[in-house]
Amino acid sequence: MPKIKKDDTVLVIAGREKGVTGKVIHVDGSRVTIEGVNRVKRHTREQTGEKGVKVGGIITVEASLHISNVMVVDGEGQATRVGSRVGDDGRNVRISRRTGKDI
Repeated sequence: MPKIKKDDTVLVIAGREKGVTGKVIHVDGSRVTIEGVNRVKRHTREQTGEKGVKVGGIITVEASLHISNVMVVDGEGQATRVGSRVGDDGRNVRISRRTGKDI
């Protein structure tokens, strides 16, 4: 069961963006992309294709962070580790290790 999922609110705990919270856009294995965090400049070439012209230039995009550098923010607004337990219907449920409540 993944500890961090898309649309979770997370807190960055290490790196130059330490202390910033944001919403997870994408999870890819051990890397997460967070909305508005770790923005970098990409130099792109103008491309033409079947779907039209893709404009080139310098664009700003979010780069990924390692999953160990973020913590999930629970419903009370505190950063917490994530655990799991079996719910009433037999499925695994993510819980907050700090408060014990479901995430």
